[in-house]
Amino acid sequence: MISPPLSLFSGRAPGSRAPLPGHSTPDVARPARRPVVPSPALPPGLATALRQAAHLPPRLREALALACDERRGIRTVERLASVAGCDRRTLWTHWKAAVGAELRLQDFVHWLLLLRAAHRKHDELAWADVADEIGIHPHTLSRLARQLTGCSLRDLAAGGHAELVRRFERDALALVLRTDGAAPQE
Repeated sequence: MISPPLSLFSGRAPGSRAPLPGHSTPDVARPARRPVVPSPALPPGLATALRQAAHLPPRLREALALACDERRGIRTVERLASVAGCDRRTLWTHWKAAVGAELRLQDFVHWLLLLRAAHRKHDELAWADVADEIGIHPHTLSRLARQLTGCSLRDLAAGGHAELVRRFERDALALVLRTDGAAPQE
């Protein structure tokens, strides 16, 4: 005796979905474009400026704007690519062609993490707690501060968030948006 399948979905291939009657199949080829919620940790209008940077390829522009959305939890290039709906190598290729070798894509993502961390830091909150809040290890946060700014976390806290934003705009954002007037260097 043959028993009927116990699942309503047993006849379909894994991951396939049948549309509801009267509805079309959703387009999952492109990532959903939720509006980016402005973060006070990042410079005002950063996501908009990145989306309007005509010299950046469209896929990279959108990915960088999505990285500005703290709700997405982007801490790595791999996660950024996943959210953007492409392979990380695609983003790296676009980045190298548009920005050059002076700044790596992962450094840009790390700058955003460092800005978020510095914004959360206050006297009553230890750096280890800040690192936990943004989802990275405290040693990683310390290493990022040293690599990107040459400063310790203590020095960053003493300088304040506004000073870190100025450094980000000068050292990273100027290269990405080409406000320094230079072409990318290989």
